[in-house]
Amino acid sequence: MINMSVIKKKSKLSFTAERFLAFMARLLRNKKSAFGLLIIIFFVFLAFAAPFLTPYTPLGEDPLEPIFPLSSPSLPPTWLRYLPTWLGGNPDLSENMRVVNNPGRPSLDEFKFEWEGKGRVYAYVDENLGYPKAAAFGFSRFSQNGSLAISYNRKAGEQHNITTAKLYIEFDWPYSGPAGRFIGSISMLVNGTTTDGRLDVPIKVKVYLGKIDGKTWTVWPIPTVFGLTNMPIGFKEDPNLRVYDPKTKMILARFPWGIDKPMSGWSDLGGWIISRSSPESRAGHIDSDSNNLVNEYTEFGKNSFPARMVFTGAGKYVYGLELTFLDQAELNKDVETTVYVDDFGLLIYGTSFGLLGTDHQGRDLFSQLVYGTRISLYLGILVSVFSVLIGLIVGLAAGYLGKFVDEILMRIADLLLVLPGLPLLIVLVAVLGAKLENLIILLGLLGWMGFARMVRSQVLSIKERPFVEAAKATGAGRFHIIIHHVMPSVMSLVYISLATSVPGAVTAEAALSWLGFYDPTRMSWGRMLNAIFEANAITNWWWVLAPGVCISLLSASFILVGYALDEVLNPKLRLRR
Repeated sequence: MINMSVIKKKSKLSFTAERFLAFMARLLRNKKSAFGLLIIIFFVFLAFAAPFLTPYTPLGEDPLEPIFPLSSPSLPPTWLRYLPTWLGGNPDLSENMRVVNNPGRPSLDEFKFEWEGKGRVYAYVDENLGYPKAAAFGFSRFSQNGSLAISYNRKAGEQHNITTAKLYIEFDWPYSGPAGRFIGSISMLVNGTTTDGRLDVPIKVKVYLGKIDGKTWTVWPIPTVFGLTNMPIGFKEDPNLRVYDPKTKMILARFPWGIDKPMSGWSDLGGWIISRSSPESRAGHIDSDSNNLVNEYTEFGKNSFPARMVFTGAGKYVYGLELTFLDQAELNKDVETTVYVDDFGLLIYGTSFGLLGTDHQGRDLFSQLVYGTRISLYLGILVSVFSVLIGLIVGLAAGYLGKFVDEILMRIADLLLVLPGLPLLIVLVAVLGAKLENLIILLGLLGWMGFARMVRSQVLSIKERPFVEAAKATGAGRFHIIIHHVMPSVMSLVYISLATSVPGAVTAEAALSWLGFYDPTRMSWGRMLNAIFEANAITNWWWVLAPGVCISLLSASFILVGYALDEVLNPKLRLRR
């Protein structure tokens, strides 16, 4: 037996699908609609593909090290390198470079090892010993167990030796322009035979960086902090707490085992000496932006960039560690000193970054832009749906029920219409908080009045038409008539208003964020504009244009679709306009 209800249901669905496809075909034939939909599809793609388009967080930070900047602040995009100078290009821009592939576990396959002198020095990899975490921000992702050991030894009866060992890596700097900044990292653990709590063979440490066949700079340790010529800050004159060379009058190393509170220059983690790029250390920076480094090289002046002096142009450079073993111990005993080297790396910041550069905190602007697309679409569509839904309900009720209901609802709408929108939003957001969901609710509650009045005027006309009177005559109730007879007649207004309400919500959020009322946990286009003024970077046109153009394009696309819907669904209104 044929089930007629199933056939009727299928035919109804088929008819609805055919009508929808025919409607979409008419809509796409409209040039405004086609262009607007193309732009909307592009932004939807950006919103969903954001995790695949950028490896960084919505705030433009490294997900593994969010407190560490990706590069120097307020940098231009890298593609400016390839533009001609008359178009604003700069061929001398450089990019970020990590010199060491795996600083968390230095290897003789990547580093070169040399030594000179009469002593015996050898290097090997210790698989089990390593600094428990990376020594510097920017290197924590590479932290792992294992270190490179450099060991010196002398047998009893052999003569004293001063032996120098070098662990270094050579690399190419391919850019014609200088670097913007460099940050280095190193962890060292010194172990060996002792006499009266002092190393038999103390060491002098130097980390150096420079151009091969050119000038080489000592970048760590800094004398005023860790000290080769001066005692570290807070260091006491106690021979049991330091290794002191009376001949050179230098503090060469310290031996903290057994000390309850290690002094300045040592971490609290088992005697490791680490660069101050890490919060656990006071042993000095390996950072070209460090005040200590600038003060060390007084020829640069207080506000200069040593990185620009080191990386002067394309060429071959070297980054290395130099250890000098100063053997002045007793001749009648075997002596040995081993230096374990870990987290030995170098990060060079260029003078440009990514597709859109960086903001004033060194965060990626392109990541902020693509993730900001999500916020604008999310807020714009939800506010549009929320406000149109409220306006539809109020308009239907006021127009069909009339009398007292109409008077109350329209006076409420009039009251809200005369209130200044932006100042009211600022006050409410300041009171309730700048959370994005609060803004969506507020914009929805303050954006329905105009649409409600439009629906009411249409309903006042529709409820007097013969088909509504016929429904009343058959005994249909008010709710049935509103849902099945009146509301379908105003749905064209709903579609148009849904499209044209989005731009207002997007621009309202941008205006509030630009004024500083933004959700601190989310990045939006308006917040990007706010950061421009916060950083006084109005001349960085790539930063200004990107969010501004996106706000304009997204708003224009929905307006174009709204106009196209108006032409397709309401030809009389089209002619009137």
